[in-house]
Amino acid sequence: MTPVETWQPNAPLDAQPLDAHLVDVELDRALAEGDALSAVRWNEHRLARRPERTPGAHVPLTDVLGTLEDHAVLVFLSHRGRLAAVSISGGRSRVHDFGEARTAARYVRSLSLGTPPHAVAWLDRLLWPAGDRPVVVVPSPELERMPWAALPSARGRAVSVAPSVRCRHRADSRPLAVSRRLWVAGPRLRHARREVEVLRRAHGGRMQSTVDGALRGMGRADVAHVAAHGVRRGELFSYLRLDDGPLYGHDLNALPRVPSVVVLSACESGLARVLLRRGARVVVESVRAVPDDRVVSLMIDLHAHLARPAQALADAQARHGDLGFVCVGAG
Repeated sequence: MTPVETWQPNAPLDAQPLDAHLVDVELDRALAEGDALSAVRWNEHRLARRPERTPGAHVPLTDVLGTLEDHAVLVFLSHRGRLAAVSISGGRSRVHDFGEARTAARYVRSLSLGTPPHAVAWLDRLLWPAGDRPVVVVPSPELERMPWAALPSARGRAVSVAPSVRCRHRADSRPLAVSRRLWVAGPRLRHARREVEVLRRAHGGRMQSTVDGALRGMGRADVAHVAAHGVRRGELFSYLRLDDGPLYGHDLNALPRVPSVVVLSACESGLARVLLRRGARVVVESVRAVPDDRVVSLMIDLHAHLARPAQALADAQARHGDLGFVCVGAG
């Protein structure tokens, strides 16, 4: 294990994209040598090549570690067919090899079809390096649709998911505001209208059901809750179905301001990244189909304790069952 204190504290975690071959060679070296810092840094360079990424300021490790407090961090990366993770916990770091990446991908897919015990047990060990701390997860592509609350080690524990270490740090630097609330209900969902009406009675705020109304409301709200059908078609063309048509990712991407907290009570929407990029601190979304008849009680509990979003979501799913929701950003 390598003490955090031996790392280069001011080395940037993310920079402009570098040559892909150089990144792969350096990542090979870091994993082979168990160099946790370098593995995180070179994985961030790989993530910077993704089309949806945007350049940002370099983030010194001291700044990132200063926001972690009592959290553990698990950065997963798939490289040359293997699934590896870097764990950062209690001032220590390690590199872990979890075997074939395609095994993880197969087991994650199987969780949407049921709860095969062997898949749950295999995936649960991914959280073991974090001990019993609240955990921040940076998933590899195989784990992007992982319903973390389905794992025994995550039951009742605050789990926050972030597209990258840099993205998590950026979200954590934004204030958490929960005062002004917007409630949006889409059509053809049996419980959507009741869901937002119950929440509005408890917390106040405004209701909308159209694309323009939702976009205008988001510009003024601290919290936006959308109960609607979600369709995942790539970041900018994923959408939420509202009364007068789809609310697309590119509509959200054009907003000058988005709420601090966005709750997407919808089947997989694929909109979390664009909302985080536009300034949201936390996005709660589902990575599987949402059971319309069970979600209302969960959302009531979530909003009652929204000042601690990740823990509130963990408690709500422990109480009402895993419904596939994850907390993305700095919960």
